[in-house]
Amino acid sequence: MHPYQGQVDKMWEIIKLELRAKKNGFWLESLSLSYMLLEVGLRLLLTSKAGKDGIPLSSDKIDKQRYLIQLANLAKDHKFLDIETWQKIKEVNDIRRKAIHGLMRGEITYEELAEPAKDTFRIAYAVQNKWLPITFGKAETYEEYRVNNPE
Repeated sequence: MHPYQGQVDKMWEIIKLELRAKKNGFWLESLSLSYMLLEVGLRLLLTSKAGKDGIPLSSDKIDKQRYLIQLANLAKDHKFLDIETWQKIKEVNDIRRKAIHGLMRGEITYEELAEPAKDTFRIAYAVQNKWLPITFGKAETYEEYRVNNPE
């Protein structure tokens, strides 16, 4: 069983909640749920073979990272993430912190949360695509796959 299987099992429920929040314009909720999805996605990425050495990191090392940005830094440092994706995660983290701490003080408007909330899907997909690439388009048969990806 995967060390983060419990989190994986909950992902689909979180994805549905996040999509509903976004559809209804609940930007703060969408950001919070996206933050959770990014954390799980980074944990899964770090336990994959997508890093520079093709070796997953240990759960112990991953579990020491308490926050999203710490997971992102670990993934960047071990070449699981490119700089561009890391910067986007950092931006999401910054806007989330700004929203939590500044919304009630009037330092950020609720409307300013819309764009980052809408963009988090692309960032979460970019992270997920590094450990489990999913393409959309014409279905590929197993035989076509074998021809295109010889061992």
